[in-house]
Amino acid sequence: MVDSRISRRSLFAGVAGLGLAGSATAQPDRVWPGGVRAAVSLTYDDALNSQLDNAVPELERLDLKATFFLTEANAHWRLADWEGLARGGHEVANHTMTHPCALGGYSAARFEQTEVLRMEGYLDSYFGADRERTFAYPCGYLGVGHGGRRERFARYRRVLEHDGVVAARTTAGGPNHPQVALADPLHLHAFEPTYEGDSPGPALRYLNETVTQGGWGILVFHEVLPKWRGDGDTSIGTHNKILAHIAALDVWCAPMGEVFSYIQSHWR
Repeated sequence: MVDSRISRRSLFAGVAGLGLAGSATAQPDRVWPGGVRAAVSLTYDDALNSQLDNAVPELERLDLKATFFLTEANAHWRLADWEGLARGGHEVANHTMTHPCALGGYSAARFEQTEVLRMEGYLDSYFGADRERTFAYPCGYLGVGHGGRRERFARYRRVLEHDGVVAARTTAGGPNHPQVALADPLHLHAFEPTYEGDSPGPALRYLNETVTQGGWGILVFHEVLPKWRGDGDTSIGTHNKILAHIAALDVWCAPMGEVFSYIQSHWR
């Protein structure tokens, strides 16, 4: 249902009353590794071939590690490549088995068993059970089953908590304040910088705001292609400009699970 999804158009807006509080300047007595000014996580959804072919080479060239949210429906075609990626220090995480977006027809039990737990088992089998258990909501939809928004959101949250997910990423909102992330780790803000157009400008503004706030920025990418074709795509040129900007900033760029683990250790 449409109202269970946070709008991609909201760059810095939180969602009041649903545990998605806005960000604020980080406290001066808390520090990021090496004393840098902020943290950034690069996330890639859906286990797409273009990520392996076009995004990973630039990540490796700049020595940036990212989080790849896999679906079994796509990952099995190049499983050996994803396994090699994980061995190289990138994070692989849960984006469900088949990437369902319309969740109104699911009961919590069916969604948990067929999509979340089965994917956790798949990841355990091929990538080890000692992973940070992180999750990305397919299509940015946050509700399962029928009922009011709060009821559907709470139902999804209970599934993730029951399955040991420690942090879950949405697709909207401004940079995360670490203490807000601790208070509501299953609704981490994230930004899709090229969802509606292929320009590095929105990402650069978001990253600069992340540094100004001393917070944690999370970027979301899907297809990384020679040319932008439509919603959700990123051209290789724009993607590489965004990565180059991150490499030049005074930030710690690390996978989502690693950053959240650090926040748990240092911001409690």
